[in-house]
Amino acid sequence: MKMKNRILIALAVGFVIAMLLMSVKIYFGFTNAYSTNINVLTVKILGIPIYELTKSGSEYFGKSIGTHMGAICGICMALSVIIEEIFFKVRQK
Repeated sequence: MKMKNRILIALAVGFVIAMLLMSVKIYFGFTNAYSTNINVLTVKILGIPIYELTKSGSEYFGKSIGTHMGAICGICMALSVIIEEIFFKVRQK
């Protein structure tokens, strides 16, 4: 497989993993907010805030922190490419 295609696939995989990771963390953030009944909750990944939940009445409303979500995506995508390249080099030997 060409290097360009390998990297594109690795980037896509990293993006999908980042989206799944953030979705799961936000889901558990909502679960935690409703179980503890606090007014404001910040969902974090690796200490980076990605989503803020605010209570309004009896419901919670979320607000994404787009730049931080982008940073998480970038980290996951970079790690995916690095891991792919390591596996490719090991397979070639």
